Amino acid sequence: MNVPATLKPSRPEKYRLGLPAWAFPGWKNRYFVDSPSRLESYASVFNCVEGNTTFYSTPSASTVDRWLASVPADFRFCFKLPRQVTHEPRPDYAELKRYLDALEPLKAVLGPLLVQLPASVDAAAIDRLEPVFAAVAARHAFVIEVRHPEFFAKPALLEPCLEKYGAGRVVLDSRPVYQGDRSHPEVLDALHEKPDLPVLDSVYGDMPFIRLILHPDIVSNAPYLEEWAARTTQWIDAGLRPFMMIHCPNNLHCPPLALDFHERVRRQIGASSLPAWPVPEQHVLL
Repeated sequence: MNVPATLKPSRPEKYRLGLPAWAFPGWKNRYFVDSPSRLESYASVFNCVEGNTTFYSTPSASTVDRWLASVPADFRFCFKLPRQVTHEPRPDYAELKRYLDALEPLKAVLGPLLVQLPASVDAAAIDRLEPVFAAVAARHAFVIEVRHPEFFAKPALLEPCLEKYGAGRVVLDSRPVYQGDRSHPEVLDALHEKPDLPVLDSVYGDMPFIRLILHPDIVSNAPYLEEWAARTTQWIDAGLRPFMMIHCPNNLHCPPLALDFHERVRRQIGASSLPAWPVPEQHVLL
């Protein structure tokens, strides 16, 4: 199946902006609709997505065909590797092959695949994962997210691996959650799930990949949004096309937060606004 040429190009034009998923119960009829599909509705506004679905299961051929038919040619899926590969003591190489084979029809619309590693994976364990990196690199670009503290105490530890496989390093910023109001009811669970790690914002390679975890108290995010909008503008001016993934402990807030971020970037680079939410009645940010 070919990538459909009839769908309108996604926005924005000069960088990639997306959310953790293309569907969330609270988004229905508020930001997106189910017709013709939730993915097509999402892709009419955003030009990439971080696909958590593949972390839990490898998609069927029919599902992959449906995804491909739902996005324009300039859209990019950034799927996570399966947890059987990244989060088990011994990677399941058979599952990795099934995953890579399953995604092959999507090759034209794949962004970097996301190799998200747990905090238990230190520098020694990274070496043991080299067969995984080699298998992925042979077919797709990818980025690595590390969470073990030694990679933050000595950032250069990961560089040989990145250089060898042409991979990028994920920049995770959870400061809005940890430096904001921790008593907020939507934040309490996130404090157990989201890592509290230093922000290493140096770019390795030509593919900045940012995962920004924002606070459900919308106003408190302003300084972080402004900081990352400025960095994104610098990368664009340098000829890079960064990926910015907007997260929040409650995914309900992700679409308007992404809109807020884009407006800050747009004011600096003169880009066009994001398309209107594809629902009959528009909703304001605050």
